[in-house]
Amino acid sequence: MSEVAILSRFNLSIDLQAQVLICCHDTCRIALLPSPAQVSEHLRKKHNIPAAERRLVTDLLKARTSPLQSPSEAPIRRDGSAYDPNLRLLKFLPTFKC
Repeated sequence: MSEVAILSRFNLSIDLQAQVLICCHDTCRIALLPSPAQVSEHLRKKHNIPAAERRLVTDLLKARTSPLQSPSEAPIRRDGSAYDPNLRLLKFLPTFKC
C-alpha cells in the first residue's frame, strides 16, 4: 500500500511544501508532531483507531527516508497564500504595543 493510501485511510496528509503531517479530520485539521508515538497517541485518543491499524501509520513514519518537520519548525505561510482546506483557519485580531 502506498504512503498516500495509508495516510488517506486515516484522514492524514503531508503538506509537501512544509513537510508536515496534517490530521484532516473535521474535528482536528491541525499539523501533528511527526513522532510516530505521538501520531499513534493522537489517532488513539481523538479517533479511537485500534492499535493494529495505527501500526500502519507508525511503521510508515519510521520508514520514511526524509523525515517530517515539527509544525513549529515549518515555514510560515506568506500573507495572501491560498487557503489549505486541510488546515483550520484561525483568525486573530491585530495586537498593538503601547
